[in-house]
Amino acid sequence: MPKSYTDELAEWVKQREATRPRQDKNVVAFLAVREKVQSGIDAGYALKTIWEHLHETGRIPYRYETFLKHVHRHITNAAKRSEVVPAPAAANPAPAEATPKAGKQAEPTPRKAGGKGEKPAAIPGFTFNANPDKKDLL
Repeated sequence: MPKSYTDELAEWVKQREATRPRQDKNVVAFLAVREKVQSGIDAGYALKTIWEHLHETGRIPYRYETFLKHVHRHITNAAKRSEVVPAPAAANPAPAEATPKAGKQAEPTPRKAGGKGEKPAAIPGFTFNANPDKKDLL
């Protein structure tokens, strides 16, 4: 009796899954050599050179594009994430006497011009006006 299509399809899927490489083994291989890659980058070697050496020695079996993706995800972005450290939350709130009274408002401290994080009052650029000025028309 011939096999049903679903049985034939199930066998094909099992065979296909066995031959397809798993991506997680590439991540594991990269994480195993991540410190070596980082030291190579710090020494000034090009990523292509580092990949060629690791690929020829058999430490990583995948393509250069995959290597770049892992470098970007696990080294470049990890360095950016470690630089941005959130401010710790205040463990103890301010005492009640130190807070201003209900009738008084605390004045904001003035900032110096050109300070870091200060935004300009208005961003110069194009603004659309639906009612044109007659003197600006040709």
